[in-house]
Amino acid sequence: MNKGTVSQNERTLAGLAHGSILLGIFSNGIGGILAALVIWLLQKEKSAYVAAQALQALVYQTLAFLITMVAFCCWGLLWTLMLLPPLLANPAAYQTVPPPGLWAGLFLMVIPFGVWGLTILYGLWGAVRCFGGHDFKYAIVGNWLESQ
Repeated sequence: MNKGTVSQNERTLAGLAHGSILLGIFSNGIGGILAALVIWLLQKEKSAYVAAQALQALVYQTLAFLITMVAFCCWGLLWTLMLLPPLLANPAAYQTVPPPGLWAGLFLMVIPFGVWGLTILYGLWGAVRCFGGHDFKYAIVGNWLESQ
């Protein structure tokens, strides 16, 4: 769709659906999903453009939430596995110095936070594109939804 066929209101609503991923920062990921859901429910009969963009944002944010949670769970499990065996084997050895796994685990925390940050940036890119009146399609989610 080009700028001539999409109204300013439609561009704004589509951009808000994608940009609502920022609400996830303050609501454990759920706020953005709910905002995209509400926009989709309110616009699915009124605007094909907004409905398509909001549905993409809804599915993308749900998948991003799940992937980020899996990344954090994997990190937590890995960190536990790096810390627990040394502490259980010889707790006295670590009364003054933490086990080496502590520092490795803290460093590896970059991975789930990086995944989280990249998913937010990609969602914001969708918002910018929609605010500009362009059709936006997420790499995998957009193609999958289009085929449905």
